[in-house]
Amino acid sequence: MKTDDPSKFVARVRDCIRAHGLLPSVRKGAGPEPVVVGVSGGADSVALVLALHELARSDFAATLTAAHLHHGLRETTADEDQSFVENLAKRLGLPCITQRLDVLALAERDRLGIEEAARNARRRFLIGAARRAGARKVALGHTADDRAETVLFNILRGTGLEGLATLGPRAILSPEDGIEIIRPLVDLSRAEVRAFLEARGQAWREDETNEDPAFARNRLRREVLPLLREAANPKVDEALLRLADQAADAAAVLADALDESWQRIVEELPGEGAVVIDADDFAMLRPWFQGAILRRAVEKLGGGLKHMSAERTREVVDALLSKSVAGPVDLPGDLTATRRRRAIRIERSLST
Repeated sequence: MKTDDPSKFVARVRDCIRAHGLLPSVRKGAGPEPVVVGVSGGADSVALVLALHELARSDFAATLTAAHLHHGLRETTADEDQSFVENLAKRLGLPCITQRLDVLALAERDRLGIEEAARNARRRFLIGAARRAGARKVALGHTADDRAETVLFNILRGTGLEGLATLGPRAILSPEDGIEIIRPLVDLSRAEVRAFLEARGQAWREDETNEDPAFARNRLRREVLPLLREAANPKVDEALLRLADQAADAAAVLADALDESWQRIVEELPGEGAVVIDADDFAMLRPWFQGAILRRAVEKLGGGLKHMSAERTREVVDALLSKSVAGPVDLPGDLTATRRRRAIRIERSLST
């Protein structure tokens, strides 16, 4: 739905926030909640901060802080992006947290691709900005188009259920701090965003890297999706969003069942930096639950899941269940898994 009436766009954002319970209503008498708004200067984030600024004065109890990360990748234009965001925040009367990083140097240091290094840098920056602002919510300007593109991208990469349920209205950013991401534009399209800004006479910044065909996401947006709309389904975006919604519902059911299984068969030993799993009960679970429990154990012990692909997870599970005495099996983050009859123990390697 594209509209030239700015008030209708703001109303749609309000409806999205209410539908997903993203912010407290002023009618509930709650004190204002600090919220960090990620503002890159692009159309989506500019529309987000404008809409939230208006709604925070009428509908929702929130105090906003803008946050902008300079990646150090585009020099002059990135400097201009930062100045644009700072001036916008000043005009709206919002505090603005900024930081400049050398993402290319971080990518080289950590042996990561630039996209992954940039994602990690943004995450760390947003957590730090939320801590500075005393906020437990970080609002980001992801739209329905972003969600559809991400679902398709993840399908093509061979994702599991989690990758289908991506970019929902809320997500955990930092479990330790209780900081979450909220996405008030997730039900709105990119076309609606731009129509709103044009109707308001509000400029925004264009990131030239969004057009660079060297990035797979850009090729998917500019080439693959248009081809699918023409050759397969003109409403492919809507189909992807329906799939994402169904996956999110299914993931919520599985998460509840996983919690029950974890409580029943897993013993956490924080004093020893270990997790112990009842091997017999573990063997009786369906394969998805076995993998999910193993991955949760690795994550809880700080191992990270980057190298725990579905194939690697299955290899580890099979190795631990093949014999009554097995291991040690290497896991990410210098963790090891061993089995001694009824007990599977995951812990930090003694050699580190």
